[in-house]
Order: sequence, then structure tokens, then C-alpha cells
Amino acid sequence: MSAAELAAQVLLWTGVAAQLVSCVGVWWMRDVFDRLHYTAASSTIGPVLIGTSVVVTGGAGGISGTVETVTACAVVLLLGPVVTHAVGRAARRMLHGDIGPDLGSESEEVAES
Repeated sequence: MSAAELAAQVLLWTGVAAQLVSCVGVWWMRDVFDRLHYTAASSTIGPVLIGTSVVVTGGAGGISGTVETVTACAVVLLLGPVVTHAVGRAARRMLHGDIGPDLGSESEEVAES
């Protein structure tokens, strides 16, 4: 086994372990906002490690496979936080009726002065 193959195996299994930890975190957490932390990690850490493993091994059939892998990882890496933020805003709106901070008694004090 060459050094590149060993590095690819380590990256692959680390990425799979990261995805499994994220899945267990989503299953274990009770609050939607806690679950969002684990889904955000599953859209960044695992795909990057697994994609890097594919690139290290030479891609899925040459240069075009490597470009496709890098493009897919870039799309997931860039759009994952956007989706997480959108779901968080929707959950906040459903649970609290708004998306702003809960100021409580502070807003009354500001209104009085």
C-alpha cells in the first residue's frame, strides 16, 4: 500500500466517522436548534474529507472525475450553511413567532425612557 492509498483510506474513514457522529448527534438531541449544529457539521466536515480522499486516489476516472468531485464538495460546502440558516430561521419563526431576539423586560425599559 502506497502513501497516497494510506492517506486516502485515513481520509475516507475519518469522513465516514464524522458523518456517523453527526447522525448520532441528530438522533440524540431533542431540540431543533441543537440538531442543526450536527446537520451543519455533516454538510461540511464529512464531505470535505471524503472528497479529498477521492481526489487523493486520482478521482473517479481522471481529471474530469476530480473536477466533478471538487465541484460537488464546493457546492455542498457553500450551500450547507445557507440551508442550515434557513431552517434555523423557519424553526425560530414557528416556535416563537418571530426571528428577532427575545428582549423581554429590556424592551419595556427602553420604551419607557
